[in-house]
Amino acid sequence: MEKNNKKKKTNKINDYNILGINVQIVLTILVLIFGLFYLIVGSKFKNVFYIFIGLDLIVMGYNNIKVFKKQGATIVYFATGIVLIIYTILSMIGVL
Repeated sequence: MEKNNKKKKTNKINDYNILGINVQIVLTILVLIFGLFYLIVGSKFKNVFYIFIGLDLIVMGYNNIKVFKKQGATIVYFATGIVLIIYTILSMIGVL
């Protein structure tokens, strides 16, 4: 009997992977903090909250590609993050 020697797609742990995961953790904590401020105070923190959500989604997409080697939702993460940041910037300058 032959053993199935297929190896899973994994990426070696290096400084960039650790940095990407740490940035995602920090951004997620900031999203939670500014989300609470947005719920408590109101619209003062809305734009900051949306910017951090967009950045967090972009970093999640990067980590999916580079760290976890998954392609499934990566395009959705990148597209949603970029659209959310563009929408927030346009609404801040008064176009929307």
